[in-house]
Amino acid sequence: MASFEKALSKDFFNTLLPSFGTPKKTTPIWDSGQKMFLINNYETVGGNYTYEGIRFCENVLIKEKIGQYHTWTYLNTIELYAFNGNKLELVQKKDFDKAHRQSVDIPQECEELIFNYLASGIKLMGVKTSDEIMRKEAKRLVEGCFKDFLDDDYNPRLMRMLPLLESH
Repeated sequence: MASFEKALSKDFFNTLLPSFGTPKKTTPIWDSGQKMFLINNYETVGGNYTYEGIRFCENVLIKEKIGQYHTWTYLNTIELYAFNGNKLELVQKKDFDKAHRQSVDIPQECEELIFNYLASGIKLMGVKTSDEIMRKEAKRLVEGCFKDFLDDDYNPRLMRMLPLLESH
C-alpha cells in the first residue's frame, strides 16, 4: 500500500509540476500572497509580463488586470462582476492607467466599486437605505473575496465555480 501511495503522489505532483518539455495539466493557479487565482498570463511583444487575477465569493467576482515591467508591478484595471445564473455580468470597472500596484489600496477600491453598484441598484429600485448599511455589505463581500483558498474554512461550494470562471 505504501508503494501505491508513493507512486500516486509522485504522479500527482508531476501533473502539478511537470519536468521541462512536458505539458502541464490545466489546473487553476492559486497565489496565496495575492489571495487570488491567476489566469490569462502571457508575455507582451515588448517583453513585459501581463496576467489577470480573480477573487470571488458567492455573490461577486473581482478581476484585476496586472502588468510587470522590469522590477515593478502595475495595476491596469479592476472589474467587478455579478452572477446572473451561471453567467457573469460586468457591473463596475475602474481603470488605473498603470498605477504602481503597491500604491493602490485594492480592497478599498473593491469596496468602493461594490458600494457604487449597490447604491445605483437600490436607487433604481426606488428603495431608501443608509450608506452605512451598503458600506457594511460591500466590506463583507470584499472580505469574502479576499479569503485565503488554503484556509480550512474556505467554502467548498465555491470550488464548483472554477470551471465556469476559467473561460471568462
